[in-house]
Amino acid sequence: MSSSLSALEHLLALAEAMLSAAEDGDWELLARHEAARRALTDSLPSNLTSQLAPAEAVRARTLIGNCQRCDARIRPLVEARLNELRVVLREV
Repeated sequence: MSSSLSALEHLLALAEAMLSAAEDGDWELLARHEAARRALTDSLPSNLTSQLAPAEAVRARTLIGNCQRCDARIRPLVEARLNELRVVLREV
């Protein structure tokens, strides 16, 4: 497996860990995973997938799509938590 695919596999693992943390309401763990994912993402070259063989490019698109699906599932959980916190802050 190429280093690009390895990096994308790692990004997906972090996205899945973030989703799990959000589903469990473990916001501190979610933040730690997100920071690790951001650091990994920031370290990747912009042309990460440009030199992949066709089969690897298909796998890369699948991995990226899976990351995006995790993000789409995380977003409403985070928004619900933010709404809860807004209510609490109004009560203070």
